[in-house]
Amino acid sequence: MAKKTYRCEECGHEITQDEGLPAPDCCGESMSNLPPCNKPHTAEASRQEDSDEACDDGVH
Repeated sequence: MAKKTYRCEECGHEITQDEGLPAPDCCGESMSNLPPCNKPHTAEASRQEDSDEACDDGVH
């Protein structure tokens, strides 16, 4: 089953769980889903003008 990663907007706590489950609560609010990372996995595949930092896709 696919996994989704959620992050608390208040404290930054992250949880990864099965996609079919409802969003967890933290700090009294529903946690927000992290968007999937769409950056290349290797530096060679990145574009030179892309100055953004690498994104965290929730995979540790």
